[in-house]
Amino acid sequence: MLSPLIVGSTGVYGIFWSGWALLPAFLLNAIYWYRYNRKNQFSNYRDQIWAVLVAFIYYFGSLTIILVAAHYSYLDTAIYYPAFIFPYNFSAVAVAVGLFYHHLGWMFVGTFWSAVLGILTYQWQTHHLPKLHRIQVGGFIVIFLVSLLPLYQNLANNLKYTDTSGTSSLNLAKYQPFKNRKALATLNHPTTLQIQSKFPRLNGATALYPMYSAVAQTLYTGVSARQGSQLVKVDSTPKAFNSLLKKQSDVIFMAKPSAAQFRAAKQHHVHLKLTKIGSEAFVFFVNQHNPVDNLSLKQIQSIYQRQTIFWSSVGGKFAAIQPFQRPEGSGSQTAMEQMVMANKQMAKPLRYQEFDVMDGVIDGVAGYNNRTNAIGYSFRFFATQMMHNKQVKLLKINGVSPTAANIRNDKYPLTAHFYAITGTHPSKNSERLINWLTTNDGQALINRTGYVGLK
Repeated sequence: MLSPLIVGSTGVYGIFWSGWALLPAFLLNAIYWYRYNRKNQFSNYRDQIWAVLVAFIYYFGSLTIILVAAHYSYLDTAIYYPAFIFPYNFSAVAVAVGLFYHHLGWMFVGTFWSAVLGILTYQWQTHHLPKLHRIQVGGFIVIFLVSLLPLYQNLANNLKYTDTSGTSSLNLAKYQPFKNRKALATLNHPTTLQIQSKFPRLNGATALYPMYSAVAQTLYTGVSARQGSQLVKVDSTPKAFNSLLKKQSDVIFMAKPSAAQFRAAKQHHVHLKLTKIGSEAFVFFVNQHNPVDNLSLKQIQSIYQRQTIFWSSVGGKFAAIQPFQRPEGSGSQTAMEQMVMANKQMAKPLRYQEFDVMDGVIDGVAGYNNRTNAIGYSFRFFATQMMHNKQVKLLKINGVSPTAANIRNDKYPLTAHFYAITGTHPSKNSERLINWLTTNDGQALINRTGYVGLK
């Protein structure tokens, strides 16, 4: 009982980082057993080792059985296992919340061997350590080999993650302008506007890069591919927005800025001008093998507030829902907060449930732990054209599919506008470019790219 209390109470501070950070807990456990033996002056160590061995068999054995039953899924293990590992008290809570089961096996192994170290150190110091006979040596060898089992457990869990690299790819290079890229949309007739000098510097959300890259290629004349790479950049939404505030970009393309971004613009004394140029569907997707095809807005809100925990509550299988998120300030996270959650507070994601890039969310939903229980969100064009991962499927929302027709006729409930945004005192060519985007030619180019224009 005492060893689990010692390691379970102090080891929780190391379990969040790495297995090596658990060493102080094991050292404390070894010191306890050494002092315990010295205080009671035990001359026989066998009963003590049998006691810690029984505890090791129970804790490590039960973890192994549950991992096998859960097909080495740490998520399912987190649902059932904490009840079996008292008195590893604080650690039980930590691993249940953070799913750090790849460290838990090592915690049990380390508890056993550190206790043995403390016991044998005292016996060696008092010259009571007898020579081991063949059966005892064999027993220690077996226990040592069993102690290596967490290596296999971690490997088995990692192998359950599906490699989706062959099913999707984010190749932004094919959208670079001025390189005769066939992926970029074009007009089949000359346009009325041509910009020959003082070219506006463009930047924006990754999901909109094919659109504003096609705009630059259509309007800019006499630009080389090398020059174009400096004039047309693609960053995440937060970086693109910051480039506008720092006057490193002249026009950026993104969804409506968040409240925090509006405040940042005010602090930088930048007056934002937003010009609506098109619409896009905000979509939710799951693994293609997930039986759920439709969710209501209320169900999605409940999932991301962690009020709905299992897919069985919304017509799926009995499996815990993994709700993936994006960082604050990203375009998709802002859309999620503004359009979907409204005034409702989203639950804070666990460390592994937040992805810095949108393609990470899609690949995560496609292959997380080789399960079908994750859900994520993005924009329609990015999810279906730029990534096009065949292992995910888009969900209907309130029974409506996110098609271009349903976006245009406002039947799809989660439709977001995207904007061309300038800062204080935009250049003349920046204004000419934005005005052109609202013309028939500009809207035709947006539609040909694959987004939904205003016309």
